[in-house]
Amino acid sequence: MKNKLFKKILVVLAVITVSCSDKLDPTPANNVTADQAKKNIELLVAGAYGLLGSGAGPSGPNIQEGALYGTDLLLNGDLLASENYMSWAGTFSQYDEVAHKEMSSTNTSIVRMWNKGYSAINLSNIILANLANAPEADRDRFKGHALFIRGVVQFELLRFWADPTQNLGIPLMTEGTERFEDIKSPSRANIADSYAAVINDLTQAKSLLPDDDNDLGNAFSASAFLARVYLQKGDYVKALAEANNVIENGSYELPGSVEGAFNTSTSPESIFEIQQTTQNNAGTSNDGLTTFYACDPDNTPGSTGRGDVQVDSAFIDLYEPDDKRMTELIYEGSCGKGSVTSGKWKNPYTNIAVIRLSEMYLVRAECNVRLGTATGADPTDDVNAIRAKAGASLYADPVTLDDVLNERDLELAFEGQRIHDYKRTGKTVIVETDDGPVEIDYSGDEFVLPIPQSEINTNKNVKQNTFYQ
Repeated sequence: MKNKLFKKILVVLAVITVSCSDKLDPTPANNVTADQAKKNIELLVAGAYGLLGSGAGPSGPNIQEGALYGTDLLLNGDLLASENYMSWAGTFSQYDEVAHKEMSSTNTSIVRMWNKGYSAINLSNIILANLANAPEADRDRFKGHALFIRGVVQFELLRFWADPTQNLGIPLMTEGTERFEDIKSPSRANIADSYAAVINDLTQAKSLLPDDDNDLGNAFSASAFLARVYLQKGDYVKALAEANNVIENGSYELPGSVEGAFNTSTSPESIFEIQQTTQNNAGTSNDGLTTFYACDPDNTPGSTGRGDVQVDSAFIDLYEPDDKRMTELIYEGSCGKGSVTSGKWKNPYTNIAVIRLSEMYLVRAECNVRLGTATGADPTDDVNAIRAKAGASLYADPVTLDDVLNERDLELAFEGQRIHDYKRTGKTVIVETDDGPVEIDYSGDEFVLPIPQSEINTNKNVKQNTFYQ
């Protein structure tokens, strides 16, 4: 989208320095040209996955490490709905602005989310345009990976930036480019067309990818994201079908403990995760989820935790006293800030769980409640499977929609889903202030991110969101 995103150096940086696969042994970046990289589609695919997590940005190494799943997609998704939930105690003003809904179009976190997102989309498009360079037997699989990445990233951008007031989604990029003079300047598609593009990509990816592809996305990863997309869109029949497919046909299982999905690279319930290693991670250079959440130098590898996220006591009180999601995944840190923080992100060298089986149980339960069905299982049983794992008391039958939504709050806390859940359900909360109680309505325009000013300046066809005009 922005000219710096499409220089040839992007391809080399994206493909070489951010590769998420330790199985590859590429030529050093300074010896590889963009043309050489395009001939190695496997290398391009690895680079595209790297861009999702902790890879170097197009402005140079380490500039945009946490722009997507490494930090910002998850952290900002929670900070936007921080009321009665969490607060930002750090010195990085970009996150303080998000928490207080005072973002500008130059907010560095928001800018890098947009830029890195379109970097990943662009690289996916380059892969699609160069499939002829891959062995014929691998072309469908590589195409599936490119479509999976493009669909996932477009969905994340859409649910942060879609402006219902103006019916504006996102610019849809379907052609890769490496030269400034080749940059297209698309306007924003409407919301329905934006969703259609996401669904088309993920549906194709689901049909092209194998059921397992080592550390990369697979057919069930695409199905899980489709469940998430359809739920956000309000298509409960299709969300139910996709979630049920993952639960019934995937090789995933709920872990034996609430800690089983976090600070590990071997979780049995992880459907898609971002690979992290000691050499390539988003949490050891003053960025990343562990940097901002972890606050226990004695037990945090690398001792990088700043404890900048503080969990609100009002949210902690939602858990039962014996609920292990509170007793084992929320703790008082020792960073000198007196902060109580989440224990989900304590180890920067272990994988970041992006979408997991517990969420699929909750999607299936919610859709069954809304539809008055029991596809796959009774919704009460699905919710109770999550609560049993946590050692919480079980719900009596029948479970209500409020019960399911409450369980999503508790189970998916600090995983970036809160603002998106609150937007799609029209959630309002009452916040106590010095001036008395205030009602917060999450359907407001202030909960939609601003289009970066650099994008507005570069692409005259892109219109700014309502709240920032």
